[in-house]
Amino acid sequence: MHDRPAMTDDQQEKGAASSPAGRVARLRHLLRPRSIAVIGASDRDGSFGKRLLSAIRSGRYAGTVYPVNPRYEQLDGLTCYPSLDALPEVPDLAAFAVADQQAPSLLEEAAEIGIPAAALFGRGYAPPGEMSSTQRLSAIARTAGMAVCGNNCMGFVNIVDGLKISGNPPPIPDHPGTIGLISHSGSTWSGLVGNQRQLVFNYAISAGQEIATTMADYLEFLLDQPETRVIGCIMETVRDPEGFIAAAERADVRGIPIIALKLGRSEQGRQFALAHSGALSGSDAVYGAVLERHNIVRVRTVDEFVNTLELFSTPRRPSAAGIGIVTDSGGERELIVDIASDVGAPFAKVRPETEQRLAQVLDPGMSPLNPVDSYGDGRTLLEDCLRVLADDPEVGIVALATNLVAGRAYADEAARAISEAAAATAKPALLFGHVESAMSHKHAADLRAKGIPVLLGTASALSAMTHLITWHQRKDPATRGVAKPTADLPSREEISALIAADGPGALSARTAAQLMDRCHLPRAASRFVETRENAVAAAEDLGFPVVMKTANPAILHKTEHGGVLLNIASSSAAAEAYDQIRQRCGPLVEIQKQIAGGTELILGMTYDPQFGPAVTLGLGGILTELLSDAVTFLPPVTPDGARQFLERLKGYPLLTGFRGSPPADLAALCELIARFSTFCASYGALFSEIDLNPIKAGPDGAVAVDALFIPSQGSQAERAVA
Repeated sequence: MHDRPAMTDDQQEKGAASSPAGRVARLRHLLRPRSIAVIGASDRDGSFGKRLLSAIRSGRYAGTVYPVNPRYEQLDGLTCYPSLDALPEVPDLAAFAVADQQAPSLLEEAAEIGIPAAALFGRGYAPPGEMSSTQRLSAIARTAGMAVCGNNCMGFVNIVDGLKISGNPPPIPDHPGTIGLISHSGSTWSGLVGNQRQLVFNYAISAGQEIATTMADYLEFLLDQPETRVIGCIMETVRDPEGFIAAAERADVRGIPIIALKLGRSEQGRQFALAHSGALSGSDAVYGAVLERHNIVRVRTVDEFVNTLELFSTPRRPSAAGIGIVTDSGGERELIVDIASDVGAPFAKVRPETEQRLAQVLDPGMSPLNPVDSYGDGRTLLEDCLRVLADDPEVGIVALATNLVAGRAYADEAARAISEAAAATAKPALLFGHVESAMSHKHAADLRAKGIPVLLGTASALSAMTHLITWHQRKDPATRGVAKPTADLPSREEISALIAADGPGALSARTAAQLMDRCHLPRAASRFVETRENAVAAAEDLGFPVVMKTANPAILHKTEHGGVLLNIASSSAAAEAYDQIRQRCGPLVEIQKQIAGGTELILGMTYDPQFGPAVTLGLGGILTELLSDAVTFLPPVTPDGARQFLERLKGYPLLTGFRGSPPADLAALCELIARFSTFCASYGALFSEIDLNPIKAGPDGAVAVDALFIPSQGSQAERAVA
């Protein structure tokens, strides 16, 4: 029945569909289909088959629709076909309105006749121990190279073509916007698509379980669409880390921001994610590091997500790193300042001439400082104050903070003021309100029609403005401290051989020291000895005081076994200390120069199964657990990048001469962190965990005092063979 040319472009494309590029190329069949088969279409009231067919037919979609159901000859004025094989052509997309148990055989039939894309909505659940239909569907789709939306999803809307592939879609606008949306949460997808704040998408995709097509593929598609100005992702997990990072890097180069709301941050949230979609949410710290590395804006709530999308969807970009705000309330001015302190919003420090101009505008005795309270003796001076702030070179974003209360003439005045101010500047100009329920929908819609964002809620509005400024500041990877590969390290083969030559388990202290020396990782000077006489000689050579530690590779927690002795200040004390440790832990001992003073830090690496090595830097000693004062980032970083991460620590002042203590040699510390990050980027896959703990940072430099290297299972296997 099917009209198939001898060798179509689609068939050539199918041959490469298993590659990432091939999968992305076939997304046009899924998201912009020329023809659609609705399998399980129905006219039974309330049925999913009827709702799906009605949704497809209700919009501007101009393609061909083929209902498929052997029970009907006609549906909704269309010829209904008994099977896929009876269709007059191979459709681009098969949309499945069938029970879970029927889906695998029908998808297999669709794959056999060459349908390149499918939308699957069912859960695909199976009792424990049984193969779920989800697994079978995934195998069929991946083997055939099909692009698949779902399963367990709400479908998608393509507002460019007026197409709704969903059983219960919200109404959609009759024109596309500039925002692409990909969501792992179906209910949030529905709420966002049906929003009442003029937030318009070009494509909004409920991705579901991503059995064949992932968020990475959707990102690549959206990046190619001419309407896309910003992309929002609500994510439980990343199923294709390599593809996701490649798409993020491409977005960064193209200047298209990605806004991400990561679900499952908490331990309980991760458990729900596993129950919800089988997603391995992964370490939240690692996800944060990945997003930051690739200049992806991370938000924490749906309100912040929506405000940030709205602000980023406007074409204006800040020319400076400061926010200028005009408000009409002294109390709300205080609220703005309080919340700005919480979220780190950067207020512009306006220039003296700006303060002078503001003083001339404001009523006598009013403060000409940013944020500006413009409400004086029964009058407001909104527009004048906004224009003055917009003229200041230190102001990158100008905002009017008012509640825009519906039914008040004052709302007209406020809307007019921000409209005139926006028309007079090229900078982003917006309005935000504190009491969301009071905001006039009509005034907000009118302002948005002029390209003026109207943000709802103080905290999320200030966060959105901060995100816009930060994203622009970090567009150049150099500003993120991203380092380039270095050639001054040993080959991977050399390091693998060093690991393989060691015993089982964690690397011995002697091998760890060799590894650090070979890779130029600064450590406290030490000697390894196996006799009393050599211990005394080593201590004398290093210079007292020294530390003595067992180097028995079978003992990881040295202190618990009495294997560490401090403040050894003489030759006789060294001899006595060696005898004690030899008796408790064995003859192999490390004699180490004792580092006096300084601040303790911890520097570690874990190898994430999705994203590879991730480095954690924190305050050491008891502060590590007491304050949870740590930051995680992806390696490698430059010394400048290391400094940026150091400055985020709550305990950073301890390194800069807190209360008269000598400041640490920050240049040496940053160089150590950078070198360690380069080590992790080069050899991270050889280890499951690494700890340099503690690192002592003082005025004379920074060195690792102790180190733990735990090889990965692959490295362990190599050692076993060796």
